Amino acid sequence: MTSQAIKAGWRGCVVAIGLAASAVSVAAQDYPSQAVNVVLGYGAGGGADVAARLFSEKASALAKHTFVVLNKPGANGNIAANEVVKAKPDGHTLLWSPSSAYSSNHLMFKNTPYDPKRDLTLISTFNQYGFILLVSKDNPANSVAELTEQLKQKGGGNYGSSATSLLASAELYKLATGLKTQQVNYKTTPDAVRDLVGNQVDFVFADAAFAIAQAQTGRVKALAVTLQKRMTAAPSIPTMDEAGLKGYELNGWMGLAAPKQTPAAIVAKLSKWSEEIVAMPDMRKYTFESGSEPFFLPLDQLGAFQDAQIEKWRKIIADSGMAVE
Repeated sequence: MTSQAIKAGWRGCVVAIGLAASAVSVAAQDYPSQAVNVVLGYGAGGGADVAARLFSEKASALAKHTFVVLNKPGANGNIAANEVVKAKPDGHTLLWSPSSAYSSNHLMFKNTPYDPKRDLTLISTFNQYGFILLVSKDNPANSVAELTEQLKQKGGGNYGSSATSLLASAELYKLATGLKTQQVNYKTTPDAVRDLVGNQVDFVFADAAFAIAQAQTGRVKALAVTLQKRMTAAPSIPTMDEAGLKGYELNGWMGLAAPKQTPAAIVAKLSKWSEEIVAMPDMRKYTFESGSEPFFLPLDQLGAFQDAQIEKWRKIIADSGMAVE
C-alpha cells in the first residue's frame, strides 16, 4: 500500500470518528426526543415511588418532555433493573432504584440477571436515608428491648421484608440480639405492613418516608431508626444504637441509572438535571421531611463510590450470615 493510500485511509478514519462524535453530540442536543420511562422495581405508594414521581415531575419540566414512572415490582427490584438493562441505550429508559439494585442484589441472589457495574451506568445519587423498625399498634412492645424480649419468649417469631436493604436491617438486628426470627418475603413494603397491622408478622423494617407516614396514621409504632443519628423529620425515634444495639448502623441511597452504552453526552445531561433537581428548595424540603438527606455525587465520583458500596455489602452479608438465595 502506498503512503498516499495510507494517508487517505487515516483521513477516512478521522472523518468517520468525527462524524460519529458529531452524531452523538446531536443526539444529546435533541435528547429527549420522546417520553422517558423511569422504571421502578417497587409498587405505588412506597417511599421510592413518591421520590421517583417527584423526580420525574421536575425532570419533565427541565427536559420539556414527559418522564413517566413505570412500576415493575417484584424480585427485590431485579425485574425492573433487568428490563432497563435490556432496553435501547438511548436515555429513554432509565432505572430509578434504591441502592440495592446497584450494590447488593447481585451479591444476595444467585440468579440476579444483571451485574450493576457491567450492565448499568449510574447517573446520579439523590439522597441517603435510613430504615425504621415497625411493629403493629396492637403490639405491647414500645421499645427495641421489649420487642426483643417478646420475640425470645415467643421462640423467634417472624418478620416481613420486600427488599435487600430491609432484609439486611432485620438480619443485623437478629445478629445483634441472637434472635432466630424467620423471614416472610413480600412483593412490596405496603404488603408487608398490611400483614404487620393484621398481626401476621411481628415486625417490619421499612424505608423512612413510608414508615413515618404509616406511623402518623397510628396503624403502626416506630421503635428505632437504623441511622447513626436521629432524623430531623422524626426526632423522637431513637437510633438502634441508642436502643441498646451498640454499633448498629445501616443506610441506603436512591440512584438513577441507564443501560450501559448510553452515550456519555446524554448521561452528562441527565446528571446535570439531577444536580439541579436535588438542589431545588421544594425537593430539599421533601427530602428532609421524609427522613433523608440530600445527596448528589458528580459523575467522576460515582464509580469509586459504587465500588465502595459493593464491598461494604459483601462484608454485611458475610458478617450477618445472610443466606445467598
